[in-house]
Amino acid sequence: MTGTTSIESKDIDKATDFSLSGYNSAGVRAVFHGKEGGFCTTSYSFSMSQDAKNYSAARIALLLQIASGLTNEQISQMKLINR
Repeated sequence: MTGTTSIESKDIDKATDFSLSGYNSAGVRAVFHGKEGGFCTTSYSFSMSQDAKNYSAARIALLLQIASGLTNEQISQMKLINR
């Protein structure tokens, strides 16, 4: 995203179209301001097998898709099951 508007915290809530990317598909990318950019990675989770890294990245992308449009405050207000 060189030469574009920087991503601010308020933009995170509006991110869309999460996808897997990067080394061995262990990263998650999102669309910010109409352009794709990096969001997070499990690439450096050395205690995980490659399968666990891929599974974790896919899980993050799926959960981010579900939460798209919600703020962190809204998400934290959801009732979580205590285990």
